Amino acid sequence: MLPGSDLIISTFDGRPEVPPKVWAVPLHVASRLASHHREQWAAETISRDPSADDHAVADAKRSIDRLNATRVALIGEVDSWVEQVIQPPRGAPLHTETIGSVIDRLAIAWVRWRRFSETAHLGLRDVDPPLALQQFTELTEAFDTLVLDIHGGRRRVPHWRTLKSYREPR
Repeated sequence: MLPGSDLIISTFDGRPEVPPKVWAVPLHVASRLASHHREQWAAETISRDPSADDHAVADAKRSIDRLNATRVALIGEVDSWVEQVIQPPRGAPLHTETIGSVIDRLAIAWVRWRRFSETAHLGLRDVDPPLALQQFTELTEAFDTLVLDIHGGRRRVPHWRTLKSYREPR
């Protein structure tokens, strides 16, 4: 069985519950994805700062590429684990995303909600903590429904391999 959103979310800020050993891969990856998205948020902030010098922006962009490459590998790690642990039911409708991709989106939504909540007092125009929380909550509910559907044989996830490496040939 796949872990629910509550266990995955518990890893985002370093307070994981004691999970069954079989869930070590997705929970460890979820924790790392949240950390990566916090780092990427910071790098994107630097890259968009009009007062940042060109070297700082270039360093931030390289950091974003490095983080994306790691992120893609982490998603693949979860998806490989899912393929080993879950036997997809024949004939069940296909979900649009892999479990690794959904966990990645959960981490992104969690980081966005937390950052918006931390900066709401600044009165920034595009910061909407209630909307970010609503989106995060809806995604957790959708993830939990997907997990139940997979285990009930009502849904299957695609076998997906990324085709972008974030490393250009030299």
